[in-house]
Amino acid sequence: MVRILLADDHPLIRAGLRTTLEQEENLIVIGEAIDGVQTINLCRELTPDILLLDLSMPGPSPATTVRRITDECPEIKIIILSAFDDEVYVRNLIGLGITGYILKDEAPESLIRAIRVSLEGGAWFSRRIIDILAKPSVEVGYPEVNNHLTDRENEVLHLMAKGLANSQIADTLAIAEGTVKNHLVNIYQKLGVHSRAEAVAWVWQNEKAH
Repeated sequence: MVRILLADDHPLIRAGLRTTLEQEENLIVIGEAIDGVQTINLCRELTPDILLLDLSMPGPSPATTVRRITDECPEIKIIILSAFDDEVYVRNLIGLGITGYILKDEAPESLIRAIRVSLEGGAWFSRRIIDILAKPSVEVGYPEVNNHLTDRENEVLHLMAKGLANSQIADTLAIAEGTVKNHLVNIYQKLGVHSRAEAVAWVWQNEKAH
């Protein structure tokens, strides 16, 4: 079973999420938190596979909560579930290592997909979030399209942009998963990005430009 912790201070939201998640065959909600402090404590105590984290709860800032959890429980996959798409929040949280950012107006299927992809080692973001990441900011700019990626690196990059995890990319290209990881290191360096989400945003930005 995939063990999930819900962190949201609205009872109706938590109830709806629990119902949606537990309709899936192998998903189970093992706990609910109503503020940042309780979220951190329950992550330590229950060690869920997935944390679904709202951004507007009482307690520590979302960045502080995510940083504490990733430092103390690095095995937990953190998916942000929020109504907010503020660019500063998005960029900061992705830099801290979250594996998903789903907006609350998405269909339930998007949340289930995000959970599955995160468990497989990938990352899943709402399209509006990817659009935000595709915009150059003061801190983050994207290089020109002439990026000197090899043909294989381009294949890996575009499969990743389709939402495939490293293991799935390896199977598709008939290469070792370790080789995929090596390609990703080179891709990030050549594109000047620091995360899976920023690499995906780079693909979308350049596809729009052509």
